[in-house]
Amino acid sequence: MKITKNNLNEVVFENEDARMLIEDVVTHTSASLYYYHGLEITVQAALGIWNRAYQADGEESKSYYKIPLADCCPGAVAAC
Repeated sequence: MKITKNNLNEVVFENEDARMLIEDVVTHTSASLYYYHGLEITVQAALGIWNRAYQADGEESKSYYKIPLADCCPGAVAAC
């Protein structure tokens, strides 16, 4: 599922800080985030996603980039 500001309530977050970081990313960057049901987005993962999204938006060549799910959400490979 693509994460948008309108469906954040369907995403499982470790806490409100993680939710606020992801909300900022989907609201203020060109990043497209996809969520796999059953995973929890931790503060550490959300911070990594936030940093990468803002870094990529600041680069001159706004090329497509991806963040491997296994890198930002430990245990994601087993859950898929």
